[in-house]
Order: sequence, then structure tokens, then C-alpha cells
Amino acid sequence: MEHVTIEAAGLPAREAYQLMIDLIAPRPIAWVSTCDGEGRRNLAPFSYYQGVCSQPPTIVLSIAWRDGRPKDTLRNILATGELVVNHVDREHAAAMNTTSADVGPEVDEWAEVVAAGLGPLTPVAARTVRACVVGEAKAALECRLVHAIPLGHSRNGAPSSTLIIAEVNAFRLAPGLAERDDAGRLRPIDPAQLASIGRLGQIAYTETTAVFSMPRPRPRTKPA
Repeated sequence: MEHVTIEAAGLPAREAYQLMIDLIAPRPIAWVSTCDGEGRRNLAPFSYYQGVCSQPPTIVLSIAWRDGRPKDTLRNILATGELVVNHVDREHAAAMNTTSADVGPEVDEWAEVVAAGLGPLTPVAARTVRACVVGEAKAALECRLVHAIPLGHSRNGAPSSTLIIAEVNAFRLAPGLAERDDAGRLRPIDPAQLASIGRLGQIAYTETTAVFSMPRPRPRTKPA
């Protein structure tokens, strides 16, 4: 049976989105904390997210526009140049999902989680940015905006999405994660300690419980 080829040109945006989230999976989840110019907090998850550079540590995050308007997270990042990417584990999956609700900037997502009985969810002052860290998250990346690149065009002339490129200023790690060897080098973190979850298509998620390891292959000796 031959594969089916679907040309991207002319594909409805909804169908293109569906193929993207179905095929590019699992995706890490950025639980992004920001604040606006008045100090109002916002917390929302995004799965178009990845690390792209280690020196300096840099992440990318794509945020779609809604009806020609930037989402609260994007508006806050553009206004302040700051964000915190919080890690999401299985324990906080439901809390993370609650913060994905489409609500106005006057709604405090932190309080919504607690009101839903999924808390506590504690806003903790970050070290290098004004946005808060999720106190219960096992890790967080405190970031500053480097570039904001508009992508695509919606029917009303606004961008389809904005690609955020941000540099990591500080890594915040729960006790037991930042262990060093006798030479003072950071040890790799055991994936089981993080219990990360990932995003699949539709409303599906995955856990990182079935982990396997493969050593990198050594280059074969070149023939004489």
C-alpha cells in the first residue's frame, strides 16, 4: 500500500494544525509564567516549544494569535521581555490543563487551579525576572526575550503565530536534581525523578515511564 501525500499548499489551517500535532509528537510542554506591565500574573501551557542552543542556553516557543489578537502570554512577553518556563510532571498535569482555559487577563490562573481543588500552586519570586516561578514545579527556566518573529498571516492580516526566542538566565531545580560528581560536574538527572509528561495529538498526553537507553555509536575506523 502506497503512502498518501498531502500537499501543504492550500491545506486548511485546521487540518495543517491537526497533522502537525499528530505527527510531531511527543512534544515537551512549556508551562509559561509571565506578568504584564501592571504586575498581573498569567500562567499558560504551550507545546510548540524546544531547546535550540546550549551556549548561551536558548529556547524557542511559538504562540498562536487568537482572532487577530495576541494571547495574554505573548502580549506580556513583548511588553516585559521576560518569561519563566516551568516543568510539568504527571502530578501537576491536571493543574497545567486547567491553566489552558481561554480566559481574560483579569483572571488569575494560579487561583483558578486552587479553586478547582488541584492546588496548591504557589507563585514564587524568580531570581532574575519579574515573572513568578511555579513553586511546586520540579524545575524552571528563567528567560529573557531575544527575538520575536511573526510567522504566517491570518485572514485579518495579523500573524498566525509569533516565534519567541529567549535566552535562559537561570535554571531553578528542586532539591536532589542538581547533584555533582567528585570533579564538581553536574550529574545527569534521572528521568524518573522528573516524571515529565509530553503532548500528543488531540487531547492526548504521554508519560515518560517506559524509558530505554542507547549508547551513541563510535565512528568506524576509516579503511587504510
